[in-house]
Amino acid sequence: MATLLKRLVDRLLLEEVEVDVFRGGSGTGGVTVDNRLFGGLVAAQAAAAAARTADGIPMHSLHAYFLRPGRPERDMEFRVKRLKEGRNFQARAVEVWQREQLIFHLQASFTEPVAGVLHQAPLPSAPGPEASPNRDALRGRSNWAQMPIDVRMATEITVDQPLPAEQRVWLKPSGPLPEDPLLHLAVLVYASDRTLLETAWRPHADVGELAGASLDHSMWFHEIPRFDDWLLYTMESPAANAGRGLAMGGLYNQHGRRIASVAQEGLLRFHKR
Repeated sequence: MATLLKRLVDRLLLEEVEVDVFRGGSGTGGVTVDNRLFGGLVAAQAAAAAARTADGIPMHSLHAYFLRPGRPERDMEFRVKRLKEGRNFQARAVEVWQREQLIFHLQASFTEPVAGVLHQAPLPSAPGPEASPNRDALRGRSNWAQMPIDVRMATEITVDQPLPAEQRVWLKPSGPLPEDPLLHLAVLVYASDRTLLETAWRPHADVGELAGASLDHSMWFHEIPRFDDWLLYTMESPAANAGRGLAMGGLYNQHGRRIASVAQEGLLRFHKR
């Protein structure tokens, strides 16, 4: 397992300090260029905390709000509330605290898969991952090969010219994950926050560099996720207004099945060039 990926997995193995209360931190891979906590890490850890209390029942959806910027040097406390213990569904709420500040709130629902109707949007066309350049390498990161998630651009990378409000990228962990389904879920939540809000910025890239922040994040899991191979992440932004942008995405596996859907709204702020 690659070093930075192992550190990410270690961050997702939260310490249980009492019943339904967990502790975790950030460390390498969890801090943005602005020295803020990476929202995808907090969401992944909160999803892991919720799943730890659901007795192995798969998560089918999560809905989260980013309430305050987190401090990367401080541990987080994940407080889980059991909202529902039904025969077919369980529901959990997770509050993430740093000292006296509530920084993040997540609700998640769990249920066992059952047979039913089936349809999905067609798999969009895209060049394969082997023919797509690594996003971190294109952005000039010297340690791009060691990043926990290998992100390959199947569409042109956003720089300083307007582009359509859509992106397609390939995602894969930079090494094998443990077999634990909870970790596959959590690492996928972590990865789903990459490039999503940027999609809403693409038509306005000539205005300046994106300095936005996520406001909320929702995911729906159409099957129990496995994240040990390339996933195609297709994104589009149907609207931006009032200083906010909305982005939606779909995650497809190598067999063409849509395994998850994603939605996020975020602030669109710009550093002037």
